[in-house]
Amino acid sequence: MQKLIIVSGPAGSGKNTVCERLMENFPSVGRIVTSTSRAPRGAEQNGVDYNFFSRQEFEDLISKNAFYEYALVHGNYYGTLKRTLDEGFKSGKDLVLIIDVQGAHTWTGRIASENPDLKERMVSVFIMPPSIDELKKRLHTRGTEDEAQIARRMETAISEMKRAGEFDFVINSKTKDEDYAALREIYLKVKAL
Repeated sequence: MQKLIIVSGPAGSGKNTVCERLMENFPSVGRIVTSTSRAPRGAEQNGVDYNFFSRQEFEDLISKNAFYEYALVHGNYYGTLKRTLDEGFKSGKDLVLIIDVQGAHTWTGRIASENPDLKERMVSVFIMPPSIDELKKRLHTRGTEDEAQIARRMETAISEMKRAGEFDFVINSKTKDEDYAALREIYLKVKAL
C-alpha cells in the first residue's frame, strides 16, 4: 500500500532538506506540492516548490472546496489541494507532505477521521530542532526572512515544539546526514508494515 508521510516541524528545522534527499534516493517517493498565497522567495518555482496563487485565487479555490485543508499562517494562506494528492497516488508513488504543525494536526485528526483509506496510509514525523538558539541561527543562515519575520517564526516554533508528542515519530535533529538517516529508517520501517 502506498504511504503518505507527513513531515512537520518548525520553520528552519530541515524538513525540506531531508525530504528532498529521501526523494533523490528513493525514486518511488514523490512530493505533494502544497499551495500558498505568498509570493515566491528566491529561486522558488511554481508547481515545484509550491503552487503559487494570488490571495483572491486561493480564496476562490477555498469557496470551491478544492482543499483537503488550508490555514492562514503568518498572513498568507497555505493548503493542500485535493487534486495534488489524487494525482500523486495515481502516479503509484509513496508521497511526502511537508507541512506546518497546524496542517499536520488537521491531517492526522479531521482528514484521517473523514477518510479511513487515507488514515491507513498516513504516518506523521516531527523534526525537533536541537535548540531554540540553533533554530534561530538556521533561520538567519537561510537569509529568506527579515528580523520581524524571524521573531514571528521563533514564537510559532516554541508552540509547535510543544506538540511533538502528537506525531507518530520524532526526529531529534542533529546533522543533515543524521536527520536524513533517521527519516530513511522511518520510511523503510513503515514500508515494511
